[in-house]
Amino acid sequence: MKLVHFTLADQFHFGMMTDANEFIDLDTACRDYFGVNPVKGADPSRFRDMQQFIQGGADSVQITKKILEYIDRRRKMGWTPRAATGARFLFKAEEGIKLLAPVVRGAKIYCLASNSKSHVAEQQKAAPTQPYVFTRFFNSLVGPSESLVLNPAGRFPDVELELAVVIGQHGKHIPAASAMEFVAGYTVAFDMGYRDLQYPTTGPVDWVMGKGFDATMAVGPWVVPKEEVGDVYPLRMELKVNGTVRQSGATTDYIFRIPEILAHLSTGITFEPGDVISLGSLGGVPGFEFGNESRTLKAGDSIEGAIEKIGRLVIPVKAEAKPLPVVPEKAPPA
Repeated sequence: MKLVHFTLADQFHFGMMTDANEFIDLDTACRDYFGVNPVKGADPSRFRDMQQFIQGGADSVQITKKILEYIDRRRKMGWTPRAATGARFLFKAEEGIKLLAPVVRGAKIYCLASNSKSHVAEQQKAAPTQPYVFTRFFNSLVGPSESLVLNPAGRFPDVELELAVVIGQHGKHIPAASAMEFVAGYTVAFDMGYRDLQYPTTGPVDWVMGKGFDATMAVGPWVVPKEEVGDVYPLRMELKVNGTVRQSGATTDYIFRIPEILAHLSTGITFEPGDVISLGSLGGVPGFEFGNESRTLKAGDSIEGAIEKIGRLVIPVKAEAKPLPVVPEKAPPA
């Protein structure tokens, strides 16, 4: 099950992508399903957006499977999926679908640093004794139909492939033993940054300048519910740039696992449905080869990351457009 945000003719939709590469607007489809198959107490509008879906947990997954079976039965009868109101809810990619980042607007975004044995080893550092976390903001996110953007302020941009967790329930002071109950699903993340800005020649580490620029984190192409994935240890991970493998490994390389991370962060933070935790990079990060021009990201590069059972994300890289000249406003006549 691949949960997506997409637009068609500039209209936003929340839904899913089928194995046949079709796109279902789950809000409209759910209303139609319960209109034909009424259930006492059921909420036909329960899939208005991603946040509502993930709050429903396993129940949302089961209802979606019933909707898919309903669509399949009706299609075999020669029926085109269309709600009772006449609104379509099944679309094809060739109609102009644009995939967006499958992240709830306003979600909190946490990223783990130094969270794999191979990455710590290539930095020649000791492993952290507790999760080492920084935050990102919504401005840094792009989706599958967009590009990562290179800012001329940074000279050594690089990229990391990471498994990202999507939170499904409100929670604080979460015990590690029950932490997985608060997980809704998983997605693929690219964490792009500028090592020269992150580690300036003078002064401390600067996470905001190194990792907080616009369009430097790609997420997608969809969210897969945890019920569809099962145990995430191990899952194979591989990152390519222009077809050349940069990173290859598995989630078993992570030092801190999901339950420990949730328990640590929720000590003082209330998680909300839609929050994202990106679990960190494996080894093979080019940014630690400062000055190696062949490993520095450039405009025109293509980044491809794959995580077993989750999916494959392909994102191009482009240069930031030059800003328009600022024209001073004319003073009003005296």
